[in-house]
Amino acid sequence: MMIDSTLEYLYQLHNRGIKLGLENINKILLECNNPHNEFDAIHLAGTNGKGSTASIIAKILENAGQKVGLYTSPHLINFNERIRINGVPISNTDIINFTKMNRDFFERHSITFFEATTAMAFDYFKKNEIDIAIVETGLGGRLDSTNVLSPIHTIITEIDFDHTHLLGETVEEITAEKCGIIKNATPNTTINTSSNIVEVIDQFSTKQNTRTNYINKDLIKISNHKTNTLDFKYNDSSYILPQAGSFQAENAVLAIETIKSEFKDINHDQIQAGLDKWFWPGRMQQMEEDIFYDVAHNSSGMNILTSDLFHIYNQKPIGLVVIKNDKIRPEIISSFENDFEELIISSISSKDILSKDDIKSEKSLNKYQFIENLNDALSLLKNEQFDGPKVIFGSHYIAKYVYKFFDFSFDKGNI
Repeated sequence: MMIDSTLEYLYQLHNRGIKLGLENINKILLECNNPHNEFDAIHLAGTNGKGSTASIIAKILENAGQKVGLYTSPHLINFNERIRINGVPISNTDIINFTKMNRDFFERHSITFFEATTAMAFDYFKKNEIDIAIVETGLGGRLDSTNVLSPIHTIITEIDFDHTHLLGETVEEITAEKCGIIKNATPNTTINTSSNIVEVIDQFSTKQNTRTNYINKDLIKISNHKTNTLDFKYNDSSYILPQAGSFQAENAVLAIETIKSEFKDINHDQIQAGLDKWFWPGRMQQMEEDIFYDVAHNSSGMNILTSDLFHIYNQKPIGLVVIKNDKIRPEIISSFENDFEELIISSISSKDILSKDDIKSEKSLNKYQFIENLNDALSLLKNEQFDGPKVIFGSHYIAKYVYKFFDFSFDKGNI
């Protein structure tokens, strides 16, 4: 199939690495007649929750009658998931045509994978005359390819340690990179409350002659949390999400407050109707009765995941993890030790993923059961007699194996 060779070509652009900077993306967008200037956008940066927050905004606006583009990364199964209009992924034909038309340009200018994908998304949104695009950064903010947008609103989701080798060693440095998306006189909303992070965000807001709306996490009250619903209140409004995960309440409030400030005519009932239709895979997703799948791969993601499962079941989960070898930090090891009834480590063949040899050299991981073949590990987890929760988590790379094992087609076209 033509799509296979096209995607193969796009994926090998990864070999050019990650180029932080806007020179290349500006060149390719100019070549495509600057499509990003043709639509409104809401732009998100942050470590955790970008995809969920972006998709909640998209679903509420779509439900209120707008034509909405959504650009997220990474994908779980198909490349097409990254670029959607009203929930429907970009077609193979559109991917092939855009790549064919611009391939010479990509080669001449050494365009990277993310630059090519971003240009493809913006071109697709323009051609389909969307009303608004909801766009998450790939990495950081200031020098991310998506930072060519002139958004109507920016959002900084929760900030945590991630990609420190590229973005800086301290939370303040990482925050400064993410705040690079804040634009002159453009409202910004965030859920961060730590004083050291707030201080950096405030500096950027002041410099950009705008104000940041801080969401007070303490006002988010979860009233009911089950395996597939989450009821919560913020200020005096109540909402229901059709998916578990306490962190989704924060993402939803971030989405809702942004919508309330930009779209005054969308009322509470329309917001709830959008939430009812929302679904975001790979986040505390129920695969079978007591088996969940979650893409948590840093310490704050894992802490929330394990405490949510404990809260629902009153019991620590059994975990099955496949994780990148550069994620093994002390706080992750401490979570492995304290938050699981039992932990199985597995692997897939990828140079980035924690392997048998990595585990041998990391003393603190030697005590866990290691099952090299992921399918064997999934079978063991599934068949283990245990009356509490079981959770598969870690790198996005394992999604296709997990969905295949549970024979679960998560994306029947629409999200």
